[in-house]
Amino acid sequence: MGLSKTTLFLERIVAAASPAFDRVIAVQRHGMQPLSIQTIFEEDHDHEAPVFGVVRALQHCAGRCMVLATDYPLITTALLLDLRSRFEASGTPLFMPIWRGTPQPLCAGHAADLLPILQRRIGEGKLDLRGLLDEVPAATIEVGGNELLNVNTPAEMAEAERLV
Repeated sequence: MGLSKTTLFLERIVAAASPAFDRVIAVQRHGMQPLSIQTIFEEDHDHEAPVFGVVRALQHCAGRCMVLATDYPLITTALLLDLRSRFEASGTPLFMPIWRGTPQPLCAGHAADLLPILQRRIGEGKLDLRGLLDEVPAATIEVGGNELLNVNTPAEMAEAERLV
């Protein structure tokens, strides 16, 4: 896409998330530079997968937290408040919205109870986060609208810009 998604969308994400959460903290890969907000870093690892950022977030929070990637430039405070409320009410270690039939583990509630499971899965080479839905008690909710449009390609970026 020419620029990192963090460079493109971090300000939007922070603006939407700040009213919805007590703290907004960025997780960066090992060796990267700190961002404009409080930043924690993944441990050094050989693979590239979001699971390492989720593990680091859970280690840092030592409880329950919402994980939100910078891939969602259309995310709104209203949706985040709703997801937070539902996660808190669910009591489950995993709360994951489903958008257009696809689970969204990077806009989801995760509990620190998941750490040993995530670490085991990493050891087994299972780096996907959606697989957690088959292994742990989870609550899901179908989400409509465009707030969870995930931008990874120039075509998806064009679609997001058209929808703004």
